[in-house]
Amino acid sequence: MLERVCGIARERSPALVLSALWLAERLATQLPVTVLIEPDKRRGARRAVRRASRDGQRLMVVAATEELPVVGQGAGCVVIENMSEIEDDAEAAAFLVRLAPVLRPDGVLLALDATKNPAVEARLAGLFLAAALTGIAQEHPREGALLTIGSPGPAAVLAAR
Repeated sequence: MLERVCGIARERSPALVLSALWLAERLATQLPVTVLIEPDKRRGARRAVRRASRDGQRLMVVAATEELPVVGQGAGCVVIENMSEIEDDAEAAAFLVRLAPVLRPDGVLLALDATKNPAVEARLAGLFLAAALTGIAQEHPREGALLTIGSPGPAAVLAAR
């Protein structure tokens, strides 16, 4: 699964990873990555940045709260781990809507989830639709692993959302 995520992100570098420091570290072995972490995870993040720097990798860590400190259309790929854990559909869709403007027009939103449940897969696809994302696709790089991928809609659609 990690190989497939790296392939998708590498095509659309740079990547923005939300909260998953372990994933950002692995992606940074192949492309520039910024990871937004909770403020209480700074200690581990400092170690990760030192390791990445020592190995010549491009990893930037930013401590963030619920409000994303990202503006503009600079990200080629935004990676979310465990999107299905956001139980409230309205909250999850609103979260995706807030992420879409940080993507370049050719960028993708990539959600990684562990599930074999078709209802969870359908729910995630529905959330991407509700957020006015386009080109929605789902992949199973291995059993129990689900990638949900979507691109930002046209600017007029995003503005109307």
